[in-house]
Amino acid sequence: MRTLARRAATTIAAIAIVGTTFAATSAPANAMAPEWYRCYISGYGWMWCMDV
Repeated sequence: MRTLARRAATTIAAIAIVGTTFAATSAPANAMAPEWYRCYISGYGWMWCMDV
């Protein structure tokens, strides 16, 4: 029973960390002008892009 409780606590903590990370990375998008969007550039990874 103790192992099950520990596993549940670990899972809840992991979900909280993922949720916090997602919220932190999404917040700048809401503050930026609508023309900014996330894009993947090979060799660089995920970035903020804008069509000009």
